[in-house]
Amino acid sequence: MLRLQMTDGHTTCVGLEFKHLSKISLNTPPGTKVKLVGSIQVKNGILLLEDSNIHVLGGEVDHMVEKWELQRSLAKHSRSNIGAEGGPPPFVPFGQVRDIAHDNTASFFFFFFFFLIIP
Repeated sequence: MLRLQMTDGHTTCVGLEFKHLSKISLNTPPGTKVKLVGSIQVKNGILLLEDSNIHVLGGEVDHMVEKWELQRSLAKHSRSNIGAEGGPPPFVPFGQVRDIAHDNTASFFFFFFFFLIIP
């Protein structure tokens, strides 16, 4: 289900994919021009869109596309450094015990805590 924010430069409205939109997807770049046709059902101020109500005309807005492409590329690499120096610790599923004997991080914290307690 897609939520579209549309504007004509003066008025902004929100459309919701009520039935599958074959020509619009998550890969449709921002700034793509569309033409709304026919009678469109509105619920709580949101346009309920169907394939028969919307025609994609094309086009794009350069600065919007650049920002969108950057966000998409960064999202692919958001957790690529798991387990690396300075990255987050590796995921341990609930109910499993991690091997503390080979975990240098756990022993470091244990000794650090130990030295703080003993005067």
